[in-house]
Amino acid sequence: MNKEVLAAENAKQVDELCENMEVVGPGLMLSEARKKLSLSVDDVSNRLNFRTNLVNEIEQDIFDQSLPATFNRGYLRNYAKLVSVDISEVMSAYDMLGVAEVQRSEMQSFSNLTEKQAEHSRLMWFSYLIAAILFGLMVLWWLQEAKLSVDLFDNSKQEQQINNDIADLSVAKKSVVAAELPKTQKIAADETTKAIESVPIDLVPAIAEQSLDAVDAVVAEQLEAKIALEIEPNTKTEPAPDISTAVFTFSGDCWVNIYDATGERIAWGVKKSGYVMTITGKAPLKVTLGKPELATIDFNSKPVDMSSFNVGNIAKFTLPLISQ
Repeated sequence: MNKEVLAAENAKQVDELCENMEVVGPGLMLSEARKKLSLSVDDVSNRLNFRTNLVNEIEQDIFDQSLPATFNRGYLRNYAKLVSVDISEVMSAYDMLGVAEVQRSEMQSFSNLTEKQAEHSRLMWFSYLIAAILFGLMVLWWLQEAKLSVDLFDNSKQEQQINNDIADLSVAKKSVVAAELPKTQKIAADETTKAIESVPIDLVPAIAEQSLDAVDAVVAEQLEAKIALEIEPNTKTEPAPDISTAVFTFSGDCWVNIYDATGERIAWGVKKSGYVMTITGKAPLKVTLGKPELATIDFNSKPVDMSSFNVGNIAKFTLPLISQ
């Protein structure tokens, strides 16, 4: 700002100097003397044998700079003698005219230099502003990257905590079952616990994703089967049915648990997409599916209608299919 104010003051000073440096040139002195003598431009031109344009140029202080100064001075002397003007004054005025032109040129150059400096100062401040904006954008980007990294770290911690909670819940369920079961049911609970512990580690997340209710259903079924065997050991049983065959085709990862009529578990675990599973056992077969919409079933070479089961819910049914 100080430089801009200084530049404005210098420009004002240059204009004032240019106005104050108006000098009386030799042309004005000769023109006034000619008019006093009532001579016209043509009269002067004829008497001095000058061109009319040359006389006009001399009176307007216009001199041909391509000519040597001696020629211009000679023109002025002859004109001064004709109109009776002091030659020395005319020469002094001619010399002063040259000095004034030089000073005007120097002051104008100084003014131009000051303006260039002011323009350079504005450009420099504009560059500083752009640099500050770029620096601010870099800081903002860095802060966003740091926040994203923290969020990802928090998500991984939450996932780990969920896995730990699932493991703790499984342990708690085992403890509750073992503590609350009567002695007549404790053997069945132990066998159920061993079955749960035999699940491969890599299948635990898939089972947990479908629902812990599926595990509860398996435990309940095992307990019911064991209790029934222990409470009614002498009950008369129906004649054993014929061996049946069921073919399961899975279009996605699906958890299954299947018992035959004798209470033997003939299939269990997570079946991968595209897997075709063929099982045989005494009917009726007790089937539990984590996602029934992902399985198609042929029972004794006849397709089983799965449309009655809700998508996404656990399905429990018997084969051949009867009301639940």
